[in-house]
Amino acid sequence: MKIIRDPIHKDIELSEVELKILDTPQMQRLRRIKQNGLAYIVYPAMNATRFEHSLGVMYLAGKVARHLNLSKEYTQDLRLAGLLHDTGHLPFSHLLKIKNFSHEENSARLIKQTEIIDILNFYGIEANKITDLIFGRGVYGKIISSDIDVDKMDYLIRDSYYAGVAYGIIDIDRIIGCLKFYEKKLVIDEGGLEAVEKLLIARNMMHQTVYRHHTKRIAEKMFSRAYDYAKENLTIEKLSEMDDCNLLNFLENKANESTAKPYIKEILTRIKNRNLFKRFYVAKYEEIGEIFCADVKDDEKKFESKICDVLSIPYDYLLVDLPEIRLKEYDAMIASNSEIYKIDEISELAKALKQTEISRLTFCIYTDGKYTARQKDFIPEKFIPFKQQKLEI
Repeated sequence: MKIIRDPIHKDIELSEVELKILDTPQMQRLRRIKQNGLAYIVYPAMNATRFEHSLGVMYLAGKVARHLNLSKEYTQDLRLAGLLHDTGHLPFSHLLKIKNFSHEENSARLIKQTEIIDILNFYGIEANKITDLIFGRGVYGKIISSDIDVDKMDYLIRDSYYAGVAYGIIDIDRIIGCLKFYEKKLVIDEGGLEAVEKLLIARNMMHQTVYRHHTKRIAEKMFSRAYDYAKENLTIEKLSEMDDCNLLNFLENKANESTAKPYIKEILTRIKNRNLFKRFYVAKYEEIGEIFCADVKDDEKKFESKICDVLSIPYDYLLVDLPEIRLKEYDAMIASNSEIYKIDEISELAKALKQTEISRLTFCIYTDGKYTARQKDFIPEKFIPFKQQKLEI
């Protein structure tokens, strides 16, 4: 038995099989992938990695299993699923927009095609059971992946700690203590309602102040666009072997090639020096059409080009940003009086938080600071169909 000291959960014990899994290249790579990409540009201490997060998820999965009095075998499977659930994340995690990519599917591939499978087989552990849990399949899979799971519990409190804000402080012990199965569904007893409400408050505040901080979003959009011009021949398999530094080195080498687009080098340099684009335009999601949002997501460069042509701004120096809408936590099920309800059906606070989150979602346009003065020539109504169709979530 080995003990690892963690700033969030204190002592984390590892079994023999967990220790061997931890020492694989696939797990060690996570030491060099930041949990929150470029968030350190805004919050300097926000350098936590997916490695320590994975340890935290493993620890909490075991804690839930013990609370539910699961067998030793199920407890070990859940802990391993927690440990391995993020192995499929790529460098800079969510910054790389790859169509139809699923980090869960990539985690399953790595588990079954690397030395991890040999370790599992040696200890008589079925890889399919681990991958099913990672996908959230089956009753116990909801512990790893669902509306209120151990993944969210760990990253909210961990990200809050490293960002230096108090928003992510939640009563994990109370939430876990109120988890139970009802008709083969993982639900939270009504005695834990206030603790879950506090988690939703923490989630709401972390998204508004940390995850969607405009400076962070600008840096991420700039990085993603630079990556788009250098990603040729970068397969999922190659990216799965890279860490953040590897990808940065790859982009820098691409930028120095004689045939490279100068934009790549410029953007990388600007991110390093925090010389970022500025906000050019901001609109509430509720003010614009759902169809418009879908069209922009399908071809954001086409929309950008229309504005660039009108305002004489060079292509790629004006970027649009439509953050993903994630409200899964509001599907959390609460057991009350022998019935189960979605939390926003019995909690006015949860309902209000959901509406608040929707109302704060924004569509943004960023541009190089030298072009912000052209805002006076920008007529939004020519490009954006306001209230054509109210966004429904």
